[in-house]
Amino acid sequence: MDADVHTTVEIICSGADEMSDRFPIFDVILEQRRRSWVWSVRTTGGTLVMTGSRSSRSDARYEADRALFLMLLNAPYHSRLSARMIHANQQARARRSLPPKL
Repeated sequence: MDADVHTTVEIICSGADEMSDRFPIFDVILEQRRRSWVWSVRTTGGTLVMTGSRSSRSDARYEADRALFLMLLNAPYHSRLSARMIHANQQARARRSLPPKL
């Protein structure tokens, strides 16, 4: 079994090709240190974002993936997209509720 595991996760959304500079890419890294597994989430530039350790590889992998998911769930771009979707939904409802023109 490999001692180091490295996974790259890219945030994907529609139009990401045009806006790739706005959406960061994160690396999830697992390393075996003596009897424990150390996980970390880093930017592709190597900046440490989160870290932790667990006694088993599967537990470390789960915790790293969970940390990444929670981080992405609270990302600032996520709020902007949600706000746009809410606004568009409100506009669509308003258009449907207008009486027909005679």
